[in-house]
Amino acid sequence: MLFFTVCSTALSQGVKDVRINEVLVKNDSNCIDQYNVHSGWFELFNTGYSTADMGGCYVTNDLNNPTKYRIPKGDPRTKIASRTYLLFYAYNSVDRGIFHVNFSLDENGFLAIFDQSGKVLIDSVSYNISEQQSDVSFGKMENEPLKTAEFRPMSEPTPNAINYTTVDETRAEKYAKTDKYGLLITATAMSVVFVMLLLLAVIFTSTGKYFIRKSGQNKEKQPKQVAEKEPSTQQDEEETDIPAIATALYLFFDDQHEVEQTGFWLNRSLNQQTAWSAKHILFKKSPIRKK
Repeated sequence: MLFFTVCSTALSQGVKDVRINEVLVKNDSNCIDQYNVHSGWFELFNTGYSTADMGGCYVTNDLNNPTKYRIPKGDPRTKIASRTYLLFYAYNSVDRGIFHVNFSLDENGFLAIFDQSGKVLIDSVSYNISEQQSDVSFGKMENEPLKTAEFRPMSEPTPNAINYTTVDETRAEKYAKTDKYGLLITATAMSVVFVMLLLLAVIFTSTGKYFIRKSGQNKEKQPKQVAEKEPSTQQDEEETDIPAIATALYLFFDDQHEVEQTGFWLNRSLNQQTAWSAKHILFKKSPIRKK
């Protein structure tokens, strides 16, 4: 008994997610059944995320007779998977299969689903038969919450398919309407490229100036340190070299320089010319006379 109660509760929870999704009362040239018959039809949709078994549930066009047509049990085709559809034909024929109900949609202007007990109303819809047009269905738009959405006429019937038939324009199509020759999108693309190039130029220019200024500061620091040391060194060399040279010249010309035992020294020559530049040095003072 407990097992039956748990199973019954789980089953009813799945069935309660089923909604009447679309209804076509007058079918003149729309879809046909397996018997090539144009008839009114209605579509159920499982809004839940678990499979709903409609076997044993009831559909009716009369609120006073909620058990008018009982969907047979045991047929796997009566199970509606999550977010899928189940289509029933309504032209008052009970010998055409389980998806052909025993009533028509143009009788009372009412359609309802009841659970397996025949007492709990799952979903219903009322409509004015005189306002129904040929091959024009009414349904709930699936871009809206189906449990609260209102029925409205559809631009075209969509049996066993999503009801949202409006074609959304793509961004390219919207641009084509506002910018027929592509001038706006061309100008936009060129502006983006120009701005990016300008930004890169500013970045590279600023970076280059920064490094140039940085290297210039380093160079300015180095000469200052050398300049402070060079004058004193050069001045010291001049102060020590000049007296040394003067003393050496004085001693050289006055023959007062000391003779060292080792090494070499300078000796003034009486004749400042050499045989390379004056041949007369080779001549003797007393000429040779021949007898």
